[in-house]
Amino acid sequence: MLKILVIDDEPDVRLALAITLEDHGYEVVEGADGSVALDLAVAHAPDLIILDLNMPIVDGLTALKILKSDERTSGIPVCILTALSDPSQEQCAIDLGADDFIGKPWSEEQLLRRLAGLIDRRATESGGSPASDVAASDRPANAFPGLFALDHAKRLAETIRTRHNTWSALS
Repeated sequence: MLKILVIDDEPDVRLALAITLEDHGYEVVEGADGSVALDLAVAHAPDLIILDLNMPIVDGLTALKILKSDERTSGIPVCILTALSDPSQEQCAIDLGADDFIGKPWSEEQLLRRLAGLIDRRATESGGSPASDVAASDRPANAFPGLFALDHAKRLAETIRTRHNTWSALS
């Protein structure tokens, strides 16, 4: 099963990404700040990293620089997923080694297509099988676009509602 590391300080964003990616056959590892990006990447050896830019403690650009300068993680594709729409930030991320840059809010279909493309490119460059070949055999039946979109949306809404109720009760 292909593994994606999601680093974002917003719990709801991590949740939405985790549900989407898991529903499409990916294993997801989550981190809440750039300060844990390297440790999680080394420990879990993901096939791809999704990284937010605007985070406390260690921001995404700093985390990206650390990931790309470490030989253990430098070959892992990094997709920046951020609400920041500053072209200079995008160029800086690309210059530091980001493989793609997607704005929030994102289109699920576009996100999945672009992530698969990054994983395919890495597999092809390293002589392995494209992710599309591997992922298609690993994915559950509901992983194909549009087949169970309503079930996915209901699951996402219910999970968010449950977490919100839990957080409200703790406050």
